[in-house]
Amino acid sequence: MTSTDTHAIENRQSESTDTQHQARTGREQATRPVYRPRVDIHESGDEFIAHLDIPGARADSIDVEFERGTLTISAAVDDRTHPESHRWLLREYGVGNYERSFTLTDEVAADRIAAEFKNGVLSLTLPKTDHVKPRKVPVTSD
Repeated sequence: MTSTDTHAIENRQSESTDTQHQARTGREQATRPVYRPRVDIHESGDEFIAHLDIPGARADSIDVEFERGTLTISAAVDDRTHPESHRWLLREYGVGNYERSFTLTDEVAADRIAAEFKNGVLSLTLPKTDHVKPRKVPVTSD
């Protein structure tokens, strides 16, 4: 999604966001990379829906926080382990923390945001406020 002033959800790209969030959550782990999950966002008449890929995460390791107009999604993925008698031959799967932030306008009813995690995908439902929902105006006659 490209960021413009007309979007209700603005992608927030700040290098300091990761450090700020880690300090708030106490998850600072200097040796772990922070990944930016890919996202798809679509819209219906009543809501925005965002799908974020967070492979390897568990639902209880995902935090969705809304504070001062910013929605922040973060997760920690644990390192894969194997028996000590085994040795790695190839290790390409990234393990670390995930984080992504979005600035929400008043078009989103922040108090009604819902999140569901299934098959490595976090789905966020961001309901629209009543004043921006399309509505049908009845036509009357004499």
